[in-house]
Amino acid sequence: MGSSDDAKSRDARERTNNFIRIQHSAHIPVGMNFLRDAALEMIPEGDRGAVGDVIRMVRSLFHYGAMEKRDRVKKDFALANVKVGEEKSVGYDGARLNPTAFEAASVDFVGEFCTMMADAEYTLLTQKEWELASAEDFLFTLPVRVDWSCHDKALLKTFLSKNPALAAGLPQFSERALVFKRGTGLAKAKGLFIMQKIEMLLSMLIKEPLLAILGQKQPVFVNANSSDSKKTFGDGKTVEDRNASVIERLTLRRLMPNIFVLFRKLFSTLEIQEPTFKEVVLLYRMARPLDDDAAGPSGCGPLIIKSYVDIPMADLEMIFPEKTVSVKLQEIIQNGIAIVVAIGTLLWAFVTGEIWTKKMQTLLIACAGKLGQSYTAINVARTRYSGMMAKDLIQKSRNAQEGMLMHLLESMEDQEIKEMLLAFVILTVRGKSMTLKEIDIECEDFLRNVFGVDCDFDIEGSMIKLLREGLVEQRAGVLYAATPLKTALALLDNKWDNIFDYNVDAVDGGREDALAKYANLHPDTVEASLRDALNSTDKERAKVVNDLKAQNDVLTKEVGELSNSLKGFNWRYS
Repeated sequence: MGSSDDAKSRDARERTNNFIRIQHSAHIPVGMNFLRDAALEMIPEGDRGAVGDVIRMVRSLFHYGAMEKRDRVKKDFALANVKVGEEKSVGYDGARLNPTAFEAASVDFVGEFCTMMADAEYTLLTQKEWELASAEDFLFTLPVRVDWSCHDKALLKTFLSKNPALAAGLPQFSERALVFKRGTGLAKAKGLFIMQKIEMLLSMLIKEPLLAILGQKQPVFVNANSSDSKKTFGDGKTVEDRNASVIERLTLRRLMPNIFVLFRKLFSTLEIQEPTFKEVVLLYRMARPLDDDAAGPSGCGPLIIKSYVDIPMADLEMIFPEKTVSVKLQEIIQNGIAIVVAIGTLLWAFVTGEIWTKKMQTLLIACAGKLGQSYTAINVARTRYSGMMAKDLIQKSRNAQEGMLMHLLESMEDQEIKEMLLAFVILTVRGKSMTLKEIDIECEDFLRNVFGVDCDFDIEGSMIKLLREGLVEQRAGVLYAATPLKTALALLDNKWDNIFDYNVDAVDGGREDALAKYANLHPDTVEASLRDALNSTDKERAKVVNDLKAQNDVLTKEVGELSNSLKGFNWRYS
């Protein structure tokens, strides 16, 4: 019993500082219909129909209001991906869509895209988050190097230079690619991980000491976040942060921080876990066109949008394109020994003068064969690793290009409507004035209790939109109350009726004639007239059918009588 307790306490000490603080996302990862139905359950039954109408009108108005933004984003994306010789497909010619105009349209698209991502509650990856991610490995342990020269630099560099506030704190590669993320999760794996342990052992014994000697020692762990979910204010007061969670980061290296622990756990089953980014979107432009493809007007390649799901934080580098896969240290050592032996044998033969003996020639041929085998093994390993990497990426990939753009546009609308919906329902149910903090807590508690979702609810953004639509009244500067349902419905109905104001003036003498003429042209009227005409035609057709049937009955009767009269007649043939 004592040894077991000692082992547990030792493991606890070894896992110190493994906790990292993860800020909750403002994204509401609940389907619109599910959120609406759950919210309506809180409304008294007599008012559910009215609140449902409020939600429907808000969705319709918001969809209409976002139409211009959707069209602009899709247009700029098409312009940013046009190729030389295809300018007419977007309504331009080569002279109008010159390199300068093309680059300006591309920069406009990136700006629109970033705004859309912010509305959908995506945030940009920061340098601190990138350092935290790239310092360790989780399951993606392949040695890779991203070839940043294949990524265009001009577009994002120009965009970030025009938006210095946005550029602050971004990773160094942000002039080549932008990484957006939304939501967090937790990935777990359990097993012996024998090969990974051997690779780690070789790294501890050879790679890390060698880098230290060369003065290029790399940090093993990067703890960029706080180890608890508390936050401290200017006056030194510390309180629990509702909008953050503490997650234990358990990579293999954290579970086995040194050689002694590694040997002790070499044949032990381990459970590892790592925080994940639920959704990741990558935006970049290729420096050159793809094979057998035309370049853009400025000579660049296509603008690419890709999305991934459930990417472990420590494996984030797997999403980048144009990666060069290296061979693992284990493979290098195994084949390096054979290469060293072959070269050493050759040198020894030259020094001793035994190179021309038959025995030595046989040995040299064998060494050359081993050398070729080692070279082939390294290439095979590299190919195998590339296949493994491609398989992992396929499993985690989602939409790309136009499909991803449409998904993001819909996600942007849904997110903003869900924020408005939930805040309005909470205020309606409570039936009293509330502060922003009270509304925020109520919304977050609802999402946590009903859907098990931790969310940093965007109360400021939702309240601004509700005030704009007249669905919330501001009182005493800091209090907010829901607009009465009848008033809210009237306001929304009036706004919907006046989206287009083409009513005929009531004092105009031609009003009745115009409306009467419109009534005759109205689709419902035309449909009714057509239906009446078809009914009349059907009646006439039925009358004709009845007449024909009566005539057929008469003929049948006459044929029967004639047949009876011919019975018994004696026919003679000559």
